[in-house]
Amino acid sequence: MRYLRKVLLLLMLFVGGSAFAQNTFTVDAPRVVGADEIFRVVYTADGEISDFVNPTVTGAEILAGPSPSRMQSTQIINGQRTERLEISYTFILRPTGEGIAKISPASATIGKKVYTTKEISIEVVKGEAQQGGQQSSQAEATGNAPAGQRSSQGEISAKDVFLKLSFSKTKVVKGEPIIATLKLYTRVPIAGFEDIRFPVFDGFWSQEIETPQNINFVRENVDGQIYNSAVLRKYMLLPQQTGDVTVKPAEMICQVQVRTTPSGGRSIFDDFFDSGYQIVKKRINSGQATIKVSSLPAGAPASFGQGVGEFSLDVKLSRDSVKAHEAGSLVVTVKGSGNLNLIEAPKVELPADFELYDMKTSNNYSYGVNGIQGSKTFEYPFIPRSEGVFEIPPVEYSYYDVKSNRYVTLKSLPVAVKVTKGDNVVSGGSLIQGVSKQAVASLGEDIRYILQGGAGFSAKGRFFVGSVLYFVVLALIVAAYAAVYQFLRRRAKLRGDVVRTRNRKANKVARKRLKLAEQYMQQNLRSPFYEEMHKALLGYISDKLAIQFADMQRDTIKETMEAKKVSKGNIEEFMQLLEDCEMARYSMDGGAGEMSAQYAKAIAVISNLEGEL
Repeated sequence: MRYLRKVLLLLMLFVGGSAFAQNTFTVDAPRVVGADEIFRVVYTADGEISDFVNPTVTGAEILAGPSPSRMQSTQIINGQRTERLEISYTFILRPTGEGIAKISPASATIGKKVYTTKEISIEVVKGEAQQGGQQSSQAEATGNAPAGQRSSQGEISAKDVFLKLSFSKTKVVKGEPIIATLKLYTRVPIAGFEDIRFPVFDGFWSQEIETPQNINFVRENVDGQIYNSAVLRKYMLLPQQTGDVTVKPAEMICQVQVRTTPSGGRSIFDDFFDSGYQIVKKRINSGQATIKVSSLPAGAPASFGQGVGEFSLDVKLSRDSVKAHEAGSLVVTVKGSGNLNLIEAPKVELPADFELYDMKTSNNYSYGVNGIQGSKTFEYPFIPRSEGVFEIPPVEYSYYDVKSNRYVTLKSLPVAVKVTKGDNVVSGGSLIQGVSKQAVASLGEDIRYILQGGAGFSAKGRFFVGSVLYFVVLALIVAAYAAVYQFLRRRAKLRGDVVRTRNRKANKVARKRLKLAEQYMQQNLRSPFYEEMHKALLGYISDKLAIQFADMQRDTIKETMEAKKVSKGNIEEFMQLLEDCEMARYSMDGGAGEMSAQYAKAIAVISNLEGEL
């Protein structure tokens, strides 16, 4: 019987696991194509397909497909065997004209379940697709796009590669959330980047909400031309001042790969060995932007908590009933989207018999396209001093609604608090404080008689005040005070010397960052490794030479090091290492050996500079 139960349990687990196992069926297609471009649409499943239903295509003709393919792989990690199966169907299409090409949903039966994809809309533009330095996706790597390269003169125009800083809104009120997106657009191959400066948001509270470690290009239509675009940064902005607020531009130097034409003509081996290219540097910037920030309208309610967005209010007790002289709390939660991180606590009123303690705040929000979304909770601890049923008045909270352009006041219902009898409360509700039966002791006598006669005072030693020892101790105290005063004054002066402090701690801070870079190197994380290396080098030289980050230009660093009489060899090694780190952050070449060599070189360079600075 026991054996039968085990078999039935295993069978139920197997059937249940099979029932909950979920397969996937996805489609991959470009978002934008040229009018004469041949492109691919690929449907992929992670299981055996027993029935595939073709989609219907409008606005494009099918040149080939569906072409099935099968890929199966086996992976063993720590003794665990994992098998992966991928079935795909590929269509080759060509647009029939400009506009929108639509592909209806396709369906496939995997196991006993039917999976369906969503409908696809592909924009068809007149402009030709340009082939950048990286492919945007598998579906976009058609291999039929024009080269998009320049002549041997290496001329790169402003339309070939540019930066764009876009804003979700350009006219807002103070405190209204804005999403800023920095994107790179290119029609030419990009080999790398250097001297990157991200935008400066003076007058805004700002937070990075998207910082891609790897640059992923996707196709995008810009004025009828197809570009490869990539998001470099996304920011959440909250205006903190009114008027026309200027955003300083982002800029960088792009290393563009262009094909050169030899004077003797090209050979068939040039393409085979990938020769005939040169790197041209192109400085680009996003341009200066202006955000118009208006003041909040006059007439804000007294309960206005600086909230701008759309919110709701929830008020409740931490528990339904409490005992007298025991702690409870009133929990007020503001939910919604907007500037949640900057809102103030609502005002609450408690009954006279309640003692209110310091408020506690907790956050549970995330950064999204509509601002900061989630909730902010304010907890008001209290202790009731008598029993009974009490009522906490309604809590009011007002905010500015950006959709209706008006102030909205939220008001909760009254909250009833039931306070039961505590350990130190008598039935009448009066607190007996500090008196017990054991606290009363008999004196032994009712009357004490008065002593008659003279007092009989006699001398008992000498007074310490006015003695020699008194003045010696006083002198020692004054001397100790003067010494401590001078010590603290000198220490405060040293702390106030920011430049000297940064110079003294530069080596320690740099080695701490290099330690983090070493951890990334051991994990074979290339991009984070070079980013920490770059931060360590720039941070060290900024602290050591007292150069502000805003002035951290190559020429400035080199001139300052020369003025400090740093040897030419150390200057060249530092500048070369800095350039290697900048290029390696956006390059996929190299491996653990190269990172180890660069790490050792960084330690040596900083040690050499430490001996001279």
